[in-house]
Amino acid sequence: MKGANSPLLRAIYIILVPVVLLIILLNSGWLQRYIPAATVHGDEHYTVTRYNFYYFDYYNDFLDQNADQLEELGYDPQQSAKKQAYDGAMTWKEFFQRKAETNMAETAYYCDLADAAGYQFSDEELAPVREKLAKNEAQRTKYGINANNYYLSYYGAGMNEQRYTEELTRKVKAQAYKTHLIETYVPDESSVSAWLAEHPENEYQAVALKVITLDALPDRADGQIGEAQLNALQAKLARLEERYQSGISFDDLQAEFSTKALGGERGLVTATTSAALPDVLVQQFLTDQSGLAEGQTYALVDASTGTAYFAQIIGFSGSGPRLDAAAALSQQAIEAQQETALADYTVSRNALGMLIATT
Repeated sequence: MKGANSPLLRAIYIILVPVVLLIILLNSGWLQRYIPAATVHGDEHYTVTRYNFYYFDYYNDFLDQNADQLEELGYDPQQSAKKQAYDGAMTWKEFFQRKAETNMAETAYYCDLADAAGYQFSDEELAPVREKLAKNEAQRTKYGINANNYYLSYYGAGMNEQRYTEELTRKVKAQAYKTHLIETYVPDESSVSAWLAEHPENEYQAVALKVITLDALPDRADGQIGEAQLNALQAKLARLEERYQSGISFDDLQAEFSTKALGGERGLVTATTSAALPDVLVQQFLTDQSGLAEGQTYALVDASTGTAYFAQIIGFSGSGPRLDAAAALSQQAIEAQQETALADYTVSRNALGMLIATT
Protein backbone atom coordinates (compact mmCIF):
# COMPACT_ATOMS: atom_id res chain seq x y z
CA MET A 1 0.00 0.00 0.00
CA LYS A 2 1.25 3.48 -0.90
CA GLY A 3 2.89 5.14 2.08
CA ALA A 4 3.02 1.95 4.13
CA ASN A 5 6.69 2.54 4.86
CA SER A 6 6.35 6.19 5.70
CA PRO A 7 7.96 7.42 8.95
CA LEU A 8 4.54 8.39 10.33
CA LEU A 9 3.03 4.94 9.87
CA ARG A 10 6.11 3.28 11.30
CA ALA A 11 5.88 5.54 14.36
CA ILE A 12 2.20 4.70 14.80
CA TYR A 13 3.03 1.01 14.49
CA ILE A 14 5.81 1.28 17.08
CA ILE A 15 3.43 3.00 19.50
CA LEU A 16 0.35 0.84 18.96
CA VAL A 17 1.85 -2.65 18.98
CA PRO A 18 3.12 -2.52 22.58
CA VAL A 19 -0.21 -1.04 23.71
CA VAL A 20 -2.16 -3.80 21.99
CA LEU A 21 0.13 -6.45 23.46
CA LEU A 22 -0.32 -4.95 26.92
CA ILE A 23 -4.10 -5.00 26.57
CA ILE A 24 -3.96 -8.64 25.46
CA LEU A 25 -1.76 -9.57 28.44
CA LEU A 26 -4.02 -7.70 30.89
CA ASN A 27 -7.15 -9.39 29.55
CA SER A 28 -5.46 -12.80 29.65
CA GLY A 29 -4.66 -12.40 33.36
CA TRP A 30 -1.03 -13.40 32.79
CA LEU A 31 0.39 -10.17 34.21
CA GLN A 32 -1.92 -10.30 37.22
CA ARG A 33 -0.71 -13.80 38.09
CA TYR A 34 2.96 -12.82 38.17
CA ILE A 35 3.35 -9.12 38.97
CA PRO A 36 3.58 -8.48 42.74
CA ALA A 37 1.06 -6.04 44.18
CA ALA A 38 2.09 -6.11 47.83
CA THR A 39 4.35 -7.68 50.42
CA VAL A 40 3.22 -8.66 53.93
CA HIS A 41 5.59 -8.92 56.89
CA GLY A 42 8.50 -8.12 54.63
CA ASP A 43 8.79 -11.55 53.04
CA GLU A 44 5.42 -12.80 51.78
CA HIS A 45 4.70 -11.55 48.28
CA TYR A 46 1.17 -11.19 46.95
CA THR A 47 0.60 -11.08 43.23
CA VAL A 48 -2.12 -8.87 41.81
CA THR A 49 -4.39 -11.93 41.65
CA ARG A 50 -3.84 -12.75 45.33
CA TYR A 51 -4.30 -9.10 46.31
CA ASN A 52 -7.52 -8.98 44.32
CA PHE A 53 -8.87 -11.94 46.27
CA TYR A 54 -8.82 -9.94 49.51
CA TYR A 55 -10.04 -6.75 47.87
CA PHE A 56 -13.02 -8.32 46.11
CA ASP A 57 -13.71 -10.74 48.96
CA TYR A 58 -14.35 -7.75 51.20
CA TYR A 59 -15.99 -5.70 48.43
CA ASN A 60 -18.46 -8.43 47.41
CA ASP A 61 -19.39 -9.14 51.03
CA PHE A 62 -19.86 -5.42 51.60
CA LEU A 63 -22.31 -5.19 48.70
CA ASP A 64 -24.22 -8.29 49.89
CA GLN A 65 -24.49 -7.15 53.48
CA ASN A 66 -25.42 -3.55 52.67
CA ALA A 67 -27.54 -4.03 49.56
CA ASP A 68 -30.48 -2.15 51.07
CA GLN A 69 -28.54 0.82 52.41
CA LEU A 70 -25.85 1.60 49.86
CA GLU A 71 -27.42 4.95 49.02
CA GLU A 72 -27.63 5.83 52.70
CA LEU A 73 -23.95 4.90 53.10
CA GLY A 74 -23.07 7.09 50.13
CA TYR A 75 -21.73 4.40 47.82
CA ASP A 76 -22.85 3.85 44.23
CA PRO A 77 -21.65 0.48 42.82
CA GLN A 78 -22.35 1.75 39.30
CA GLN A 79 -19.63 4.38 39.66
CA SER A 80 -15.87 3.97 40.07
CA ALA A 81 -14.95 3.51 43.74
CA LYS A 82 -11.86 5.70 43.29
CA LYS A 83 -14.04 8.62 42.19
CA GLN A 84 -16.31 8.52 45.24
CA ALA A 85 -15.31 10.07 48.57
CA TYR A 86 -15.70 7.82 51.60
CA ASP A 87 -14.89 10.71 53.90
CA GLY A 88 -12.63 13.73 53.81
CA ALA A 89 -9.53 11.56 54.09
CA MET A 90 -10.02 8.82 51.51
CA THR A 91 -12.05 7.46 48.63
CA TRP A 92 -14.20 4.34 48.75
CA LYS A 93 -11.50 2.46 46.86
CA GLU A 94 -8.97 3.39 49.54
CA PHE A 95 -11.45 2.25 52.19
CA PHE A 96 -11.88 -1.14 50.50
CA GLN A 97 -8.11 -1.45 50.11
CA ARG A 98 -7.51 -0.78 53.79
CA LYS A 99 -10.04 -3.42 54.79
CA ALA A 100 -8.54 -5.89 52.32
CA GLU A 101 -5.02 -5.28 53.58
CA THR A 102 -6.09 -5.71 57.20
CA ASN A 103 -7.57 -9.09 56.26
CA MET A 104 -4.38 -9.99 54.37
CA ALA A 105 -2.22 -9.19 57.39
CA GLU A 106 -4.45 -11.08 59.84
CA THR A 107 -4.56 -14.09 57.54
CA ALA A 108 -0.78 -14.12 57.19
CA TYR A 109 -0.32 -13.75 60.96
CA TYR A 110 -2.57 -16.65 61.98
CA CYS A 111 -1.34 -18.90 59.17
CA ASP A 112 2.23 -18.26 60.33
CA LEU A 113 1.25 -19.18 63.90
CA ALA A 114 -0.50 -22.36 62.75
CA ASP A 115 2.46 -23.39 60.58
CA ALA A 116 4.91 -22.78 63.42
CA ALA A 117 2.77 -24.89 65.76
CA GLY A 118 2.37 -27.69 63.19
CA TYR A 119 -1.39 -27.40 63.65
CA GLN A 120 -3.53 -29.94 61.79
CA PHE A 121 -6.91 -28.60 60.67
CA SER A 122 -9.94 -30.84 61.00
CA ASP A 123 -12.51 -31.44 58.27
CA GLU A 124 -15.01 -29.46 60.31
CA GLU A 125 -12.67 -26.47 60.57
CA LEU A 126 -12.27 -26.51 56.79
CA ALA A 127 -16.00 -26.93 56.16
CA PRO A 128 -16.45 -23.18 55.36
CA VAL A 129 -14.27 -23.72 52.27
CA ARG A 130 -16.61 -26.41 50.95
CA GLU A 131 -19.67 -24.38 51.87
CA LYS A 132 -18.43 -21.24 50.13
CA LEU A 133 -17.46 -23.15 46.98
CA ALA A 134 -20.89 -24.80 46.95
CA LYS A 135 -22.53 -21.38 47.32
CA ASN A 136 -20.44 -20.03 44.43
CA GLU A 137 -21.37 -23.04 42.32
CA ALA A 138 -25.08 -22.56 43.02
CA GLN A 139 -24.85 -18.88 42.09
CA ARG A 140 -22.83 -19.65 38.97
CA THR A 141 -25.35 -22.28 37.86
CA LYS A 142 -28.32 -20.04 38.61
CA TYR A 143 -27.05 -17.36 36.25
CA GLY A 144 -25.63 -19.75 33.66
CA ILE A 145 -22.02 -18.53 33.99
CA ASN A 146 -19.16 -20.93 33.31
CA ALA A 147 -16.58 -21.40 36.08
CA ASN A 148 -13.82 -19.37 34.43
CA ASN A 149 -16.04 -16.39 33.75
CA TYR A 150 -17.56 -16.54 37.23
CA TYR A 151 -14.25 -16.03 39.02
CA LEU A 152 -13.05 -13.52 36.44
CA SER A 153 -16.23 -11.49 36.91
CA TYR A 154 -16.13 -11.42 40.69
CA TYR A 155 -12.39 -11.42 41.42
CA GLY A 156 -10.64 -9.96 38.39
CA ALA A 157 -8.44 -11.17 35.54
CA GLY A 158 -6.11 -14.03 36.40
CA MET A 159 -8.43 -15.57 38.98
CA ASN A 160 -9.75 -19.09 38.55
CA GLU A 161 -11.34 -21.62 40.88
CA GLN A 162 -8.03 -23.21 41.88
CA ARG A 163 -6.35 -19.91 42.81
CA TYR A 164 -9.50 -18.72 44.55
CA THR A 165 -9.73 -21.95 46.56
CA GLU A 166 -6.09 -21.73 47.64
CA GLU A 167 -6.53 -18.22 49.04
CA LEU A 168 -9.95 -18.97 50.51
CA THR A 169 -8.45 -21.97 52.32
CA ARG A 170 -5.72 -19.77 53.81
CA LYS A 171 -8.34 -17.30 55.04
CA VAL A 172 -10.50 -20.06 56.56
CA LYS A 173 -7.46 -21.66 58.22
CA ALA A 174 -6.49 -18.33 59.74
CA GLN A 175 -9.97 -17.82 61.17
CA ALA A 176 -10.08 -21.40 62.45
CA TYR A 177 -6.71 -21.09 64.17
CA LYS A 178 -7.74 -17.84 65.83
CA THR A 179 -10.85 -19.62 67.12
CA HIS A 180 -8.67 -22.51 68.33
CA LEU A 181 -6.42 -20.10 70.24
CA ILE A 182 -9.40 -18.42 71.88
CA GLU A 183 -11.02 -21.73 72.84
CA THR A 184 -7.82 -23.17 74.33
CA TYR A 185 -6.66 -20.04 76.16
CA VAL A 186 -7.04 -20.38 79.95
CA PRO A 187 -7.38 -17.06 81.82
CA ASP A 188 -6.15 -16.96 85.41
CA GLU A 189 -8.62 -17.30 88.25
CA SER A 190 -8.15 -13.74 89.50
CA SER A 191 -9.07 -12.35 86.07
CA VAL A 192 -12.23 -14.49 85.95
CA SER A 193 -13.27 -13.35 89.43
CA ALA A 194 -12.66 -9.71 88.52
CA TRP A 195 -14.73 -10.09 85.34
CA LEU A 196 -17.63 -11.65 87.25
CA ALA A 197 -17.54 -8.80 89.76
CA GLU A 198 -17.71 -6.25 86.95
CA HIS A 199 -20.31 -8.17 84.93
CA PRO A 200 -22.74 -9.74 87.43
CA GLU A 201 -24.93 -12.45 85.97
CA ASN A 202 -27.48 -14.85 87.41
CA GLU A 203 -26.08 -18.32 87.87
CA TYR A 204 -27.12 -21.00 85.35
CA GLN A 205 -25.73 -24.24 83.98
CA ALA A 206 -24.26 -24.17 80.50
CA VAL A 207 -25.99 -26.66 78.23
CA ALA A 208 -24.36 -28.84 75.58
CA LEU A 209 -26.63 -29.31 72.55
CA LYS A 210 -26.99 -30.87 69.17
CA VAL A 211 -28.89 -28.53 66.88
CA ILE A 212 -30.66 -28.80 63.53
CA THR A 213 -31.38 -25.43 61.92
CA LEU A 214 -34.03 -24.77 59.28
CA ASP A 215 -34.65 -21.50 57.45
CA ALA A 216 -37.92 -20.07 56.18
CA LEU A 217 -38.11 -19.68 52.40
CA PRO A 218 -38.70 -16.02 51.45
CA ASP A 219 -41.74 -15.14 49.36
CA ARG A 220 -40.94 -15.45 45.65
CA ALA A 221 -42.63 -12.19 44.78
CA ASP A 222 -41.09 -9.78 47.28
CA GLY A 223 -38.38 -11.82 49.02
CA GLN A 224 -39.96 -11.22 52.44
CA ILE A 225 -40.71 -13.64 55.28
CA GLY A 226 -44.27 -13.23 56.45
CA GLU A 227 -46.94 -15.25 58.24
CA ALA A 228 -47.32 -17.77 55.40
CA GLN A 229 -43.57 -18.45 55.30
CA LEU A 230 -43.39 -18.84 59.09
CA ASN A 231 -46.36 -21.23 59.04
CA ALA A 232 -44.62 -23.31 56.36
CA LEU A 233 -41.46 -23.34 58.48
CA GLN A 234 -43.42 -24.45 61.54
CA ALA A 235 -44.98 -27.28 59.53
CA LYS A 236 -41.56 -28.36 58.23
CA LEU A 237 -40.21 -28.39 61.78
CA ALA A 238 -43.19 -30.49 62.93
CA ARG A 239 -42.51 -33.05 60.17
CA LEU A 240 -38.87 -33.21 61.21
CA GLU A 241 -39.88 -33.84 64.81
CA GLU A 242 -42.26 -36.59 63.68
CA ARG A 243 -39.46 -38.30 61.76
CA TYR A 244 -37.29 -38.22 64.85
CA GLN A 245 -40.11 -39.69 66.95
CA SER A 246 -40.53 -42.44 64.34
CA GLY A 247 -37.01 -43.69 65.01
CA ILE A 248 -34.75 -41.80 62.57
CA SER A 249 -31.61 -40.75 64.43
CA PHE A 250 -30.90 -37.12 65.27
CA ASP A 251 -27.51 -37.33 63.54
CA ASP A 252 -29.06 -38.60 60.30
CA LEU A 253 -31.66 -35.84 60.32
CA GLN A 254 -29.01 -33.23 61.07
CA ALA A 255 -26.83 -34.40 58.19
CA GLU A 256 -29.74 -34.39 55.74
CA PHE A 257 -31.74 -31.32 56.65
CA SER A 258 -29.77 -28.82 58.72
CA THR A 259 -28.62 -25.57 57.16
CA LYS A 260 -25.77 -25.78 59.72
CA ALA A 261 -26.19 -22.14 60.69
CA LEU A 262 -25.48 -23.13 64.30
CA GLY A 263 -23.13 -25.83 65.48
CA GLY A 264 -21.12 -26.56 62.37
CA GLU A 265 -21.00 -29.77 60.37
CA ARG A 266 -22.49 -32.01 63.07
CA GLY A 267 -24.67 -29.45 64.79
CA LEU A 268 -22.70 -29.80 68.02
CA VAL A 269 -22.78 -26.82 70.37
CA THR A 270 -20.82 -27.49 73.56
CA ALA A 271 -20.49 -25.39 76.72
CA THR A 272 -23.46 -23.33 75.55
CA THR A 273 -23.73 -19.95 77.26
CA SER A 274 -25.95 -16.91 76.91
CA ALA A 275 -23.31 -15.21 74.77
CA ALA A 276 -23.24 -18.09 72.27
CA LEU A 277 -26.93 -18.71 71.58
CA PRO A 278 -29.77 -16.96 69.71
CA ASP A 279 -32.28 -15.36 72.09
CA VAL A 280 -34.95 -17.99 71.51
CA LEU A 281 -32.58 -20.72 72.68
CA VAL A 282 -31.38 -18.63 75.62
CA GLN A 283 -34.99 -18.35 76.75
CA GLN A 284 -35.54 -22.09 76.40
CA PHE A 285 -32.33 -23.48 77.87
CA LEU A 286 -30.80 -20.86 80.12
CA THR A 287 -33.46 -18.51 81.53
CA ASP A 288 -35.56 -21.18 83.23
CA GLN A 289 -33.71 -24.48 83.58
CA SER A 290 -36.29 -26.36 85.60
CA GLY A 291 -37.18 -29.68 84.00
CA LEU A 292 -34.27 -29.76 81.56
CA ALA A 293 -32.72 -33.19 81.21
CA GLU A 294 -30.16 -34.90 79.03
CA GLY A 295 -31.71 -36.49 75.92
CA GLN A 296 -34.71 -34.16 75.69
CA THR A 297 -35.52 -32.54 72.36
CA TYR A 298 -37.12 -29.16 71.66
CA ALA A 299 -38.68 -27.69 68.50
CA LEU A 300 -38.50 -23.89 68.43
CA VAL A 301 -39.18 -21.18 65.84
CA ASP A 302 -37.61 -17.73 65.97
CA ALA A 303 -40.12 -15.56 64.11
CA SER A 304 -37.79 -12.54 64.22
CA THR A 305 -35.16 -14.27 62.07
CA GLY A 306 -37.22 -16.87 60.20
CA THR A 307 -35.13 -19.70 61.67
CA ALA A 308 -36.30 -22.92 63.29
CA TYR A 309 -34.28 -25.07 65.69
CA PHE A 310 -34.66 -28.72 66.58
CA ALA A 311 -32.34 -29.17 69.55
CA GLN A 312 -31.35 -32.08 71.76
CA ILE A 313 -29.68 -31.73 75.16
CA ILE A 314 -26.59 -33.93 75.36
CA GLY A 315 -25.31 -32.73 78.73
CA PHE A 316 -24.44 -29.84 81.01
CA SER A 317 -21.11 -28.04 81.06
CA GLY A 318 -20.69 -26.16 84.31
CA SER A 319 -21.27 -22.58 85.42
CA GLY A 320 -22.51 -20.45 82.54
CA PRO A 321 -21.34 -17.10 83.95
CA ARG A 322 -17.84 -18.45 84.56
CA LEU A 323 -17.70 -19.80 81.02
CA ASP A 324 -18.95 -16.44 79.71
CA ALA A 325 -16.18 -14.70 81.64
CA ALA A 326 -13.51 -17.12 80.42
CA ALA A 327 -14.68 -16.76 76.80
CA ALA A 328 -14.63 -12.95 76.94
CA LEU A 329 -11.21 -12.86 78.59
CA SER A 330 -9.80 -15.37 76.13
CA GLN A 331 -10.96 -13.35 73.15
CA GLN A 332 -9.55 -10.17 74.66
CA ALA A 333 -6.17 -11.83 75.26
CA ILE A 334 -5.83 -13.31 71.78
CA GLU A 335 -6.92 -10.09 70.09
CA ALA A 336 -4.48 -8.09 72.22
CA GLN A 337 -1.70 -10.41 71.05
CA GLN A 338 -2.93 -9.98 67.48
CA GLU A 339 -2.89 -6.18 67.72
CA THR A 340 0.69 -6.22 68.99
CA ALA A 341 1.87 -8.70 66.36
CA LEU A 342 0.21 -6.94 63.44
CA ALA A 343 2.47 -3.94 63.98
CA ASP A 344 5.09 -6.12 62.27
CA TYR A 345 2.69 -7.44 59.62
CA THR A 346 2.69 -4.27 57.56
CA VAL A 347 1.48 -4.33 53.96
CA SER A 348 3.87 -2.70 51.51
CA ARG A 349 2.39 -1.90 48.11
CA ASN A 350 4.22 -2.39 44.83
CA ALA A 351 3.64 0.65 42.62
CA LEU A 352 3.56 -1.27 39.32
CA GLY A 353 1.28 -4.02 40.62
CA MET A 354 -1.12 -1.53 42.18
CA LEU A 355 -1.65 0.10 38.79
CA ILE A 356 -3.54 -3.00 37.65
CA ALA A 357 -4.84 -4.31 40.98
CA THR A 358 -8.56 -4.11 41.89
CA THR A 359 -9.62 -3.74 38.26
